[in-house]
Amino acid sequence: MTTEHQIAFFLRELETGDTWRRAAAAKGLGKLGDTEHAAVLVRAAADPAPEVREGAAVGLGRLGVVAAGAKTLPALMDDDDPWVRRKASLASLRLGLRDREVVDAYGRLLSDPDHHLRINALEGLRELGVPGDVPALVRLLGDPAHGIWGLAWHIVHEREKDPDVEAELVRTAQWGEEAARVRALWMLPDQHVDRLLLSLLRDLTDDPSAEVRSAVAFRLTRVDRPEAQDALFAALEAEPAPEMVSRLLFWLRRSGDERLLGPASRWLSDERAGPQAAGA
Repeated sequence: MTTEHQIAFFLRELETGDTWRRAAAAKGLGKLGDTEHAAVLVRAAADPAPEVREGAAVGLGRLGVVAAGAKTLPALMDDDDPWVRRKASLASLRLGLRDREVVDAYGRLLSDPDHHLRINALEGLRELGVPGDVPALVRLLGDPAHGIWGLAWHIVHEREKDPDVEAELVRTAQWGEEAARVRALWMLPDQHVDRLLLSLLRDLTDDPSAEVRSAVAFRLTRVDRPEAQDALFAALEAEPAPEMVSRLLFWLRRSGDERLLGPASRWLSDERAGPQAAGA
């Protein structure tokens, strides 16, 4: 069967085939078709069957007609069906779409329950060099999947001088959910520590999360102020978590302060904090 015959077959299937045949025809038309067939795939993108809409998204990505993709794929990225959203986001990446509608669609996908879609959105925004939905982006620092929070970390780092990203990073470092807050604290530029100093001093001992206390302690070790140093040594005296004690001993041992001796001697026999206590 020649290419022309195959294309004619796909066009007939899109008109008369059942759901799966229409879906397959949309994908095939994208592979073998030409610019003139873009309108057919745009119509298929409105098919009542999600399988066909998914096929249309794949077909548009394969066909390579940017104008048709820009017209159709952002709406498919908001489709009720996650597979349609996934294929539409991949097609938009393949086409390198850069329209405002595409950027907004990627931004919405940052909060999608499907982790594949969150990854696709992050990849798209990184490729475009924009942060998208800034609060949603910074929230992903707390995503449980390393592939997601790691990508979010890179985008935030690359855009940390963007005023909106910087402001959201500061807000998250102070008020965010635990995992996102920890990573925001580690990323927080030093110039913002002073304005958060009172809350950091409080959370160094009062926050119930050892990971938050650890991130707060790290920030305070970079503050050259007596109240910060005093708070760190007080926290070392009171800290119950061996992992946190180990980190505090590591960060404070270079100070040569005699206040290290009492806490260090008490933790010498602990399996986790003992090595740092011995070094101190």
